[in-house]
Amino acid sequence: MLENYSTLQFIVRGKIFKGFCMRIQDDFHETYAVVLDGYHSFCIWLDNKTEKWCASKNVAIDPDAIDEIINRISIPQTSC
Repeated sequence: MLENYSTLQFIVRGKIFKGFCMRIQDDFHETYAVVLDGYHSFCIWLDNKTEKWCASKNVAIDPDAIDEIINRISIPQTSC
């Protein structure tokens, strides 16, 4: 599990992503707010029932970038 706050910087398909990720209070899921330069903020959470990582529906970012963020948050899980 990620600490409460972590900076992010990674490259996916030749594009550089920079920003940060922070754990937010959620009584139901392990949830993180993600803020990346040039993108709207979004959330990623681990659904405890299905044990799958999910992301906000309207996130406009390459799915490979979401997978990279999930890999940095925790042990890789299956994405929604």
